[in-house]
Amino acid sequence: MKPIISESVYRTLYNLIIKQKTPEVKQLGEELTKALVVKDNALQKDIVTINSVVEFIDDSVNKPIKFQIVLPEETNLSQRKISILAPISIALIGFKQGAQFAWKMPSGLKNINILKVINT
Repeated sequence: MKPIISESVYRTLYNLIIKQKTPEVKQLGEELTKALVVKDNALQKDIVTINSVVEFIDDSVNKPIKFQIVLPEETNLSQRKISILAPISIALIGFKQGAQFAWKMPSGLKNINILKVINT
């Protein structure tokens, strides 16, 4: 399963990657190399991207988790805004509502199911 990313988000993420050297950024870079890059207006509305509100479930938690994926400087945990550089954001970016997949997180392998994606 390939992540799908718009051209503008690809450029934004690429610029983040070249400025930082953390394991998360390395993983994000690996995902970008696999991604299908599409024109901004061709990105389907149910695909996770920057500023998406995502509701998902993973096999370690029995209830849905919901937050917005934002750029690092917009992170605000009290408003449930999570950085694109967070491991779970890297796992979700580019996948669509209904996707189910396994992802290696710092805490181990997680089975993730994307329940809902809201892009405004």
